[in-house]
Amino acid sequence: MHVVVVAGSSLATELEAGSLAAADLVVAVDGGAEALARVGVVPDLLVGDMDSVSLRTRAELTSKGVEVLLLPTAKDETDTEAALRLVVERGAEEITVYGALGGPRLDHLIGNLFLLTSGLFERVRVRMVDDLHEAFLVKGNVVVDGSRGDLVSLLPLTPAVEDVRTEGLLYPLAGETLHQSATRGVSNMMTGFESRVTHGSGVLLLIHYRGR
Repeated sequence: MHVVVVAGSSLATELEAGSLAAADLVVAVDGGAEALARVGVVPDLLVGDMDSVSLRTRAELTSKGVEVLLLPTAKDETDTEAALRLVVERGAEEITVYGALGGPRLDHLIGNLFLLTSGLFERVRVRMVDDLHEAFLVKGNVVVDGSRGDLVSLLPLTPAVEDVRTEGLLYPLAGETLHQSATRGVSNMMTGFESRVTHGSGVLLLIHYRGR
């Protein structure tokens, strides 16, 4: 099951309603409901403490039969984490998250990226997407679809990631170890429409930048 989660961080451009149509489940996290409302998409579920969604939008969604999960303001996890945990429990196999990489809160950005390392997602593919980026864990083997000149950065989230190998990048890696304390994997470049990254032990974050 493919789930789209729209979180509350600001997006530089509006969502594309067409890109959401193929999702089996659309979830709004708090203010993410406003981003969906602007493009005329009604989510299946609204999750959050409702501190950044208007009373009007909330009432409209309730009147349309949207399921609402109200969370307490004081809690041990963010609204986004709660929503992701919920959709995994409901059988999500692939999750695309919009509005989790935006500003103005740097702590939310970093926290959301670290969420990718949760054991909750061991068998789930999670991509965090904004207007220019997609960020996800390689999990041993992944193919990146893009364009010539796109930038790909490989960032270890453990002290080291071993046996990193790449295809379709300008500066190839051939069984190298990337270290969390160095920037060796930053700003590589795609040479075509597809690149592949594999690795051994360790946790590797891939950030694909399409703005070049």
